[in-house]
Amino acid sequence: MKIRQFTLAGLACIFSFPAFAQEWPGERPAPSDGWEFSLGGGLLFSPNYLGDDDYILSAVPYIRIKKGDRFVASIEEGVKYAAISGDNFRLGPRVSLEFPRDEDGSAPFRVAGERTNDLLGLGDVNASVSLGGFAEVDIGDFTASANLGKAVTGHDGLTGDVALNYKGRIQRNGPPIIYALGPRFNFANDQYHEALFGVTAVQSAASGLPEFEASGGGVSYGAGVSVIVPVTDNVSTTFIGSYDRLMGDAARSPLVTERGSRDQGFVGLVASYTFK
Repeated sequence: MKIRQFTLAGLACIFSFPAFAQEWPGERPAPSDGWEFSLGGGLLFSPNYLGDDDYILSAVPYIRIKKGDRFVASIEEGVKYAAISGDNFRLGPRVSLEFPRDEDGSAPFRVAGERTNDLLGLGDVNASVSLGGFAEVDIGDFTASANLGKAVTGHDGLTGDVALNYKGRIQRNGPPIIYALGPRFNFANDQYHEALFGVTAVQSAASGLPEFEASGGGVSYGAGVSVIVPVTDNVSTTFIGSYDRLMGDAARSPLVTERGSRDQGFVGLVASYTFK
C-alpha cells in the first residue's frame, strides 16, 4: 500500500511517507494496453502530521491515469514509467510529490478534528518533488517492490521503501473482491530526518522543544491492507488500513516523544469511477 497545499494534514503524513507513495495495493487489473482514467474521492482518518498522536478526518479527491502496465500517474503514486517490463517484473523512473508540512497545522480539507499547535516554532517544510526509480517483482501471489527518490525541492532528502504484498481474490456473484496485505520498511537520509524530526537551536527557542540533531536510517516499519469491492464494472470502493511504528531518530525526536507517538495508524475509504 501518503498522505498537504493541497494541504491535508492527514495526507501530509500519509503520502509524503514513502510507504504510501506507491501504488495502492489491490487495484483492479488492467486487461489492455489502453488508457484508463479513475476519478473519485473519499475520507481519510490519519494523524495531523507524521509522528502525531492526534487524528483528523479529511475529505480528499482521487485522480489516477494509467496506460497498460507501463505508465501510471496519481497523487499517491507519483508518475511512474516501466522502461523495462516483463511478465513478472517492472523497472523504471519515478517522479513523486511529498506534500508540505505547515507549522500552523492548517488542513483545508479537514472535516473533523482539531488543528494542531505542536509544530509552532518549527517552521514549514516545503513540498518536495523527488526524482528516482522503482522496481516491482511478482512471485506467485506476492509482489515485492522498492522505491528510491532524491528530493530536489523541500527537504532535499533521499527516501526509500521496500514492501511485500500478498494479493488475493474473494469470488462472489459478479466481479471478485480484491485484497492485498503485507509488511513494509521505510528509510531516509540525514536531510530528511533533520527536516521532519530535527530541532535546531532557533527552533528550540521558538517551540519549547529541546534541541535534537536527527541522523538518517530507518524511519518506520509496519504493515498495510486494502480491499477493493467492485460495485459495477466502472464503480468500486476501496478500504485502506495501515499501522506503522516509527524507529531510530524519528522515534527519538522530541517532537514525537513529547508531543506525539511512535505508533501511526491510518484508515481510509475511497469511491472511484473508472473509464477508458
